Amino acid sequence: MDVGIRTLSEQDINTLATSKQVQYGAVGVTEDGRRFRYVSFGGTSTIASGQLLVASAVTANYQGLTITASGTGAQVSGNLSVGSTQIVLTNGSTAITADQFAEGFIDLLVGGSGTGVTATYTYRVRGNTAAAASGTFTVYLAEALRNTTALVPGTDTADLYVSQYNGVAASATGNVPAGVTVIPVPNTSSVTNYGWVQTAGPAAVIGDGAAAVTVGGGLGQSLATAGSIAVSTASTVPSIGYARKAFPASVAAIPVFLKID
Repeated sequence: MDVGIRTLSEQDINTLATSKQVQYGAVGVTEDGRRFRYVSFGGTSTIASGQLLVASAVTANYQGLTITASGTGAQVSGNLSVGSTQIVLTNGSTAITADQFAEGFIDLLVGGSGTGVTATYTYRVRGNTAAAASGTFTVYLAEALRNTTALVPGTDTADLYVSQYNGVAASATGNVPAGVTVIPVPNTSSVTNYGWVQTAGPAAVIGDGAAAVTVGGGLGQSLATAGSIAVSTASTVPSIGYARKAFPASVAAIPVFLKID
């Protein structure tokens, strides 16, 4: 199946590729109901199976970007109005490569930033041109602008994000959970792998040993040990699933029912 939710075989979920095969975040389901997402794996070392991986950190220099004025670079007034499928922005202090944000998202913030924002629009990114620091570049949208009034350069701003499934990694820094690895991933400094991580259904994950786990208790990302899970809390460790058995802190492998998405 090429579009929509894919039916995955055991071979599919146990296969890695060194080139991207389907879109980031593609959803796959096995015949027993386990759910998976398609990702690229970040980092330069092998990632063990049973690891909870999270999205890569958001780059601050790609936030609050200025919408370029008409007549500057490739910007024309039509880019700012409803129905347009491209927009020109002025880059921050970090260079951008061609299609760096493909399959990611752009947030257009009407009214500026902070407490001045009066409306927001989120669009999927089809691709982008390259740009040096402080240069202008074009973002190509996968869907047309739906803002009812023209965007205003110098007032309205844009935030750019890569897909949350692009470069997922084990981390002790809180971030958006992407899924749990089902096989070892031998990333190196010269090889990036692509494959499936599990997001729902029965799985086994590695606990960080900080606290006992109760049956049915919520579990989330460990902020102490990268790739491990911990007992969830309402604010700092949101639940990504529930324990299927009770375990003392000394037991590492914990059977869970994942509910990431």
